[in-house]
Amino acid sequence: MHLEERLVRFKGTTNEKDLYAFFYELAQGFLYGGYIQVRNEYRIYIRTVEFYFHSEELDGIHDPIIYHRNIRDKEGNILEIVPYFPIMSLHAHSSGYDITFESEVGKYRSSSLIRSYEVKDKDGRYLLWDAENGMFLKSEKYGYNTQSTYLYYLLNGFPLGISNNIKWVDAPIMQKIEMEIRNRKNVFKSKNEYVYEKIDGERCERPWSFTRTEPI
Repeated sequence: MHLEERLVRFKGTTNEKDLYAFFYELAQGFLYGGYIQVRNEYRIYIRTVEFYFHSEELDGIHDPIIYHRNIRDKEGNILEIVPYFPIMSLHAHSSGYDITFESEVGKYRSSSLIRSYEVKDKDGRYLLWDAENGMFLKSEKYGYNTQSTYLYYLLNGFPLGISNNIKWVDAPIMQKIEMEIRNRKNVFKSKNEYVYEKIDGERCERPWSFTRTEPI
């Protein structure tokens, strides 16, 4: 099943076990089922994906750290309504890039943060971030990148009106699927379920981070 079909079929849930099962299945699509094509220049393969899910219902599953959602006060009253993104929108923010799958019908926001990734150019060379020079450098040796924010240099600067500059390509990467499952990086428990007020030292225990163990 293509990635977009998986996302369209999802209708939301109020059960965290069901949500985890969906994320587990979806992670296989993101990590093993394709890549992001940037014109004909680069392929971006997601190595680690972190999931975020926040219901706009007061009695739903809440994940207040998610960036794109309605703004509420601590009592749950809506202060600002934020429009829903179409499925598979790229959302750039201070932590990096998300691929979103929100639903106005289901009243939820959900996204997949690209936490780590490999980049290959059209000649099959790897692009690795060089912090000293502030740029991607080409390499014949395998390597991956761990800062989603650096994708800014690859995913920006495209003219309006030209389609397919950036697109998801469904293409099986490898047959063997092995994933490391962990808690999300730098996500803490919150004092409030509507406003993110992190509790220092208390990591969020939701195992919503998935990493492909085999290199591209």
